Amino acid sequence: MKTEKFEESMNHIKLLLEEEDKSRDIILTKQRRLIRICSEAIKSVHRQEFKIADEKIKEAKKLFKEMSKRVEGTKSLECWRGLDDAAQELGEAIMINSIIRYDEIPSVEECEISFTSYMLAASDTIGELRRYLLDSLRRRDMENAQRAFNYMDFLFSELITVDYTKMLVGPLRTKLDSARNLVNRTRTDLITAFQAFELNDAMIKLSIKLDEYKKLSKTK
Repeated sequence: MKTEKFEESMNHIKLLLEEEDKSRDIILTKQRRLIRICSEAIKSVHRQEFKIADEKIKEAKKLFKEMSKRVEGTKSLECWRGLDDAAQELGEAIMINSIIRYDEIPSVEECEISFTSYMLAASDTIGELRRYLLDSLRRRDMENAQRAFNYMDFLFSELITVDYTKMLVGPLRTKLDSARNLVNRTRTDLITAFQAFELNDAMIKLSIKLDEYKKLSKTK
């Protein structure tokens, strides 16, 4: 029984797998850190702590580049979804930061992620825009609330036209099903808020007129 070639092959494979496993552990650690940093960046944007947001996004970009470099040439890791998840989180942080601060949706090149991750990040950004919209309504900032909804509606309308297999676009369709509900719910919330604010303003104006009428009546 001749087994030498198989044994040599197995020894070589085990060494390669050991290296891949070490690389995967390193990437997992970086992925968790990147996701946490992106989450902090998004929170900073909502709190208008823009300097902190910039620092967090810069750090996240650096981490993602390190992760991407680490998987180069290793097919099992290049196809690993963990890298895609990290890219989506990074893209979402960059998008919400750009939309809120600069009134502009960044390009896929500016985000420095794959086109699939870019679209998935855009679909997740719809949820963050709803959060920004609700915060704006609490401040009675109707202009920014309307602006946020316009971006929500635009992103959804554009992404829903992408009709390709899951192999090419990942879970985009599933994310858009959730986004559709968010957009519809937010439209209702925005209309209700506008009506409530208009009614409140009308009541205030009426109250002022009644006070003026009472004062005028007393002088007669």
